[in-house]
Amino acid sequence: MKRVGRVGIATIAAVVGVAVGVPASTVAASPRSVLSPAARAHVFAVGVRTEAFVDRARPTPANGAYPGSPSRALPTIVLYPARGKPGGSDRRDAPPASGSFPLVVFSHGSDSNGPTYEPLLRQWAAAGYVVAAPTFPLSSQDAPGGSTIADYPNQPGDVSFVITAMLRLNRDRASHFRGTIDPRHVAVVGHSLGAITTLGVAVNSCCADPRIRAVVSIDGIELPFGTGTFFTGRPLPLLLLHGDADQTIPYASSQRIFADAPSPKYFVTLHGAPHTSFRQATTAAEPAPPWEPVVVASVTDFLDRYLKGKREALARLSRDATVAGVASMQTG
Repeated sequence: MKRVGRVGIATIAAVVGVAVGVPASTVAASPRSVLSPAARAHVFAVGVRTEAFVDRARPTPANGAYPGSPSRALPTIVLYPARGKPGGSDRRDAPPASGSFPLVVFSHGSDSNGPTYEPLLRQWAAAGYVVAAPTFPLSSQDAPGGSTIADYPNQPGDVSFVITAMLRLNRDRASHFRGTIDPRHVAVVGHSLGAITTLGVAVNSCCADPRIRAVVSIDGIELPFGTGTFFTGRPLPLLLLHGDADQTIPYASSQRIFADAPSPKYFVTLHGAPHTSFRQATTAAEPAPPWEPVVVASVTDFLDRYLKGKREALARLSRDATVAGVASMQTG
């Protein structure tokens, strides 16, 4: 439907701002559940494990003083439903809960990494999802040669590789995750530069992965992926969330995505929210910002509908995404 023309990295940097990530100190750190009562009915304990994935078929380009590499290192934090009593801290390498669960691959923002978002991602793991969050080779905060957005066209391939790697572990008899993932139900979620990546791997003809069944973009924008076009392939359920006070990626960017996308689509406006709508209070005296519960619950409801097939989840989504003075939702 829509094609984004060629544009230089300097222009992209001007469009999306100097920093399109999220410092570790700004992510909500409380282990409490902010899910709606209906979603809390099936909350799990959360396990956490790190997988050292390496894609040896694709290179990492040179970056500043870094000469590049013939492979792409993708260390990936995985949060998952675990055995035991729900609540409390994540338990490293805990045995997975019985059953198989949908897979969600989360893409981080620029100058950040997968573990930074753990307090947010754990809440989706507690709701019954295996959440894999890779750290990208060159857009992460400790990238060799310095964090850069120039490598973003390669990141959809990274997401596809992580999906493949997780599904391989699911089949491996010796793997920690043997039989834990439902390979028929895969979603992608991303924030900021990660949302750009997510849109690339899900709904751009450059690199759309046919295994993906649902898409969530938080503070995203359509950026070019070579000659690829957006929304010209199979329609996928799409959830957009964006703060209308975002000073990094304009709110109008998600308005355009919503206009371009086919049904089913949902657009949650976070009223007054900045670029990182799920941040925690910075001091004890500061009231907790109101948007994190909306983000967590809305994404959970959306995934429950399109990955778990729970039709009642759309009614929950409508309720959870409609909070006076905090959030409202459009559908299409």
